[in-house]
Amino acid sequence: KKILLASVIAALTTGMAIANPAPYVGASVGITNNTATIKVLDNSFTGGAYRGVPFNVFAGYGGVINQNFYLAGEVTGTVGTANISENTQLKTSYGYGASVIPGVMLSDHTLAFARAGVVRSRFSSNESNTWQNGGQLGLGMQTSLTQNVDLRTEYDFVAYEAKNYSVGSISASTAPRADQFSLGLVYKLD
Repeated sequence: KKILLASVIAALTTGMAIANPAPYVGASVGITNNTATIKVLDNSFTGGAYRGVPFNVFAGYGGVINQNFYLAGEVTGTVGTANISENTQLKTSYGYGASVIPGVMLSDHTLAFARAGVVRSRFSSNESNTWQNGGQLGLGMQTSLTQNVDLRTEYDFVAYEAKNYSVGSISASTAPRADQFSLGLVYKLD
């Protein structure tokens, strides 16, 4: 039984081995739009749009598995966000995250991918600074410019945890959301 079990595990994991895995690094710039779902006295509304230009850096490790399927793990960091709107209550100044990136090779040089991950962002305003966790989902495309340099474009949605507040006897909560479009360069270290 042990030999049979070991043989099955070996056969399954051999088919899932990553072909030519490689580490990579990159940077991107984008535009983000933050809004919040606000609940006060059992009423909900959307408020406080903030727009900014985030500067992101990332590093990952990935490769093609089982023919045309791609899989990578990636860590990201937002190193700063430039303001393009007046609302500072939903400004995300910097943060970090980790995600899994499954994808499909459309050709030898073009990848369509999805992103699922978690992020932790610092929301800054004139009154306070708070850290909030969020779940991230995204879609993107990446294509080769040279042997080691790729161009990446991506859309990501982040749903942050709700924060509860009390003002006197009235309780309220805010749940920020972010939409981000980005364009970046990826350098493969193979």
